[in-house]
Amino acid sequence: MKYIFILWLFLSAAFNSYAQSKMLWLPEQCKANRHILLQYLEQCDSLGLDKNAYNFDLLQSLDEKPLTEDSINTDKSITLSAIQFFHDVAYGNTIPRLEFNGINEVPACINISGKFYHALEEKTFNKLLKEIEPDIPEYINIKKKIIQYLLKLSDTTLHPGIIVSYLVDSTNHPLTEKLYQLGHLDSLDYHLPEKVMRAQLRKAQYMFEFYEDGGLRPNVLNALNIPLGERIKELQSSLNIFRWLNCYRQSKKMVVVNIPSANLFMYAGDSILLSSRMVVGKPTTPTPVLSSKITELVMFPYWTVPYKIATRELLPAIRNNIPYLEAGNYQVLDKRGNILDPYKINWKTLNTKNFPYTIRQVNGCDNSLGIMKLNFYNPYDVYLHDTPWKNFFAYNKRYFSHGCMRVEKAIALAKAVLPGRTDEINELAATCIAPSGKPVIMHLNEPVSVFVLYQIAWPDEAGTIRFFEDAYKKIK
Repeated sequence: MKYIFILWLFLSAAFNSYAQSKMLWLPEQCKANRHILLQYLEQCDSLGLDKNAYNFDLLQSLDEKPLTEDSINTDKSITLSAIQFFHDVAYGNTIPRLEFNGINEVPACINISGKFYHALEEKTFNKLLKEIEPDIPEYINIKKKIIQYLLKLSDTTLHPGIIVSYLVDSTNHPLTEKLYQLGHLDSLDYHLPEKVMRAQLRKAQYMFEFYEDGGLRPNVLNALNIPLGERIKELQSSLNIFRWLNCYRQSKKMVVVNIPSANLFMYAGDSILLSSRMVVGKPTTPTPVLSSKITELVMFPYWTVPYKIATRELLPAIRNNIPYLEAGNYQVLDKRGNILDPYKINWKTLNTKNFPYTIRQVNGCDNSLGIMKLNFYNPYDVYLHDTPWKNFFAYNKRYFSHGCMRVEKAIALAKAVLPGRTDEINELAATCIAPSGKPVIMHLNEPVSVFVLYQIAWPDEAGTIRFFEDAYKKIK
């Protein structure tokens, strides 16, 4: 509410002498612009917006409404709604709910009110929407998908039933209808051969990130049976997220992690500098949704084992087998950071409530953090890091960590955030050994923004819009 109130004050203050001296919508000579604005608002569904938030009904009624003493206020109200509409087109109508927001500034790369009044004065109002809309590839592709699905949803002759049969053939009419609705069939044909049905089902499986075998299983049925209207809402949510991110990426390079898709992108302007698969937190130990700034790269980091992991997972193993520490390259530290002899500790007396030690894994290629991590402030002690367990990146559903984010292309990411030290990073990565036996810390002169988000509809590494699992059950 505070954000809306501040925005309303801003919009009210935006009235210039031009707007104050004449009405913009109600007079007969303003009819053309009034109709253009109506046409813009009629596109709200495909824009991921709600036309009722912008005085649509009032605007629609103006052709029959005579001018009255209250006409000036009515005209002003429409102007405020119009500017709000263009603001939402440029920046999105929602701000994602972040569990931690470490980036306070909200960049503004478009002077909405200035462009609005200029378009009215120069009689170019019919070009304003195209001028203000983001033209980044992700936004364009998501919007195309929304329009495609809205057209299918508007088909009153099509009412796909719930798919209950596991048969992949022409007798499974609900499956045929859903594949057509999702755009995997060009026409609604109930006589397709099984080979064609399975080929198109594989396309749907790819879109939902399932194993592409052309077969129906419970999880595939569940994904297919989600109503198209819900898929449109997921797309509209992501469309607004890319609006919200647009000015950030136009001004500086930035890193975006999407948890459901378990992938990472580094953006700069309209370009993708890097994309990478990731491993993110399990549903029981979820990765937090946040924004922050990457401030340092650590090559050959120690892994300081979090207290819960140390006491709940490592301690039971150590009690029964103290050499477990040496096998895992772990050290035991006291409160002052001194390395202790684990054989002189009575492990039997320790538990989750009594554990006055820190367990640290020494650096090297076998370290759980691999050979690099990127630090950014947050209250959850999570970071982006390398990993020695590369096999997990081969999975489609990559929710395995305790909350931190493992990056498949870790060294490429390190060089992307610190391009001035590429040679040094390459040399260190090639040796796989810390030169002094200690971590090598490199500070970023210009911190890089990082956003960790939770969006079901999202582009994959190839730029294809896909729908990912709601692994944390956040979407209601």
